[in-house]
Amino acid sequence: MSYWHQMYRRRQPAERVEVENAAVRFESLLSKGLSDGDLRFVESLHKQWQDQGKLSPKQVEILGKKEEAYSEEAIAARNSWRNDYRSKHRDVALICARYYRNTQYFRDLASNILLDEDFVPTQRQFQAMTKNKFAKKAIVAATEPPLFPVGSLVKIRGNANLVPQRSLHNELAVVVENVPGGLYARSKVLVNGNEIQMEDRCLKKA
Repeated sequence: MSYWHQMYRRRQPAERVEVENAAVRFESLLSKGLSDGDLRFVESLHKQWQDQGKLSPKQVEILGKKEEAYSEEAIAARNSWRNDYRSKHRDVALICARYYRNTQYFRDLASNILLDEDFVPTQRQFQAMTKNKFAKKAIVAATEPPLFPVGSLVKIRGNANLVPQRSLHNELAVVVENVPGGLYARSKVLVNGNEIQMEDRCLKKA
């Protein structure tokens, strides 16, 4: 065998296998309310099967997963999740979405949640976005009572790691607004005639 043929061997045709009860399975799956993406994919598989009479083992595996995803049990579970999300979980999703929209994570998901009232994330998406350690901090910051209610007299901590502006260290301030969102609770304070926004961990009781 020449060097050329050793380096550039002709690719072997992909393995093809019979699909058990293919006609019935495709007819049943295509009759269900598939999403646009799933519909295009299943129609493509269907056409390949009609043209060639077989599919690759991987395609058969994916076909089975699509059937599972659109089984009566799976559809019932998704409908139940939609109802639960709207009645029990949307407020938490909104808190996390407000936090993540300004980060490099979950931005598309966060935008969908914030901009489309009818949008329902999958249960897996919701778990991923709301159950991590950062999301938990954001939820606590948004749902716990403010540490310093409006009208509180506070002192700005003299800690350069928390408050880089040394001119503010140990200054007295009045809380004029509690600001939701973020990993840490924040407040707008009036200090030396100016209103500035600070994380509550930068403040302490006067």
